[in-house]
Amino acid sequence: MAAELPQIIGLVGPIRAGKTTVTKYLVEEYGYISASNSDVLREILDGMGIPSNRANLGRLGNSIFKVLGNDIIAKYRLDNLNLGRIVVDGIRYPEEIKRYSEVESFKLLGVAADPDIRFERAVGEREELKDVGISREAFDDLVLSRSELKVPQLVSRADEVIINDGDFESLKQKIDQTLKKWSSYS
Repeated sequence: MAAELPQIIGLVGPIRAGKTTVTKYLVEEYGYISASNSDVLREILDGMGIPSNRANLGRLGNSIFKVLGNDIIAKYRLDNLNLGRIVVDGIRYPEEIKRYSEVESFKLLGVAADPDIRFERAVGEREELKDVGISREAFDDLVLSRSELKVPQLVSRADEVIINDGDFESLKQKIDQTLKKWSSYS
């Protein structure tokens, strides 16, 4: 089955829908390499000694994408695809989809969840959650940031959309079903 999997899976969805959880599962169970735009931006900020919080990640991403184009990181990744199959955690712009679509086996996977569930995840006590202490109003306003504006439109373009409103076992089953479906069409 591994040879038939998409070379690139792009994940799109709103904040705290579960994209990173899907990415981790694809890495652990299917051998994908994680390719997160936030990780690239975080590495730059860390190298400069600047805190890699959501605000700074947004500022840096906006600056880079405004000057070099919304698909600059996608272009870099395609130039280095010899490293293996990748899962892109957090597609945010149509230009990225266009660039990744240059690879015939690219698939776009939408990850969606009820806003109340997403907010609960944002304020959860787990260490890896970045938004601990955020108010509901501030969380709801995140959809107004540049990187989030096109997300609903991009989710509607996804090859498949997974609704992540259940537990992790349910999410894994949905991912497995999607990959089985995609590999059978290859």
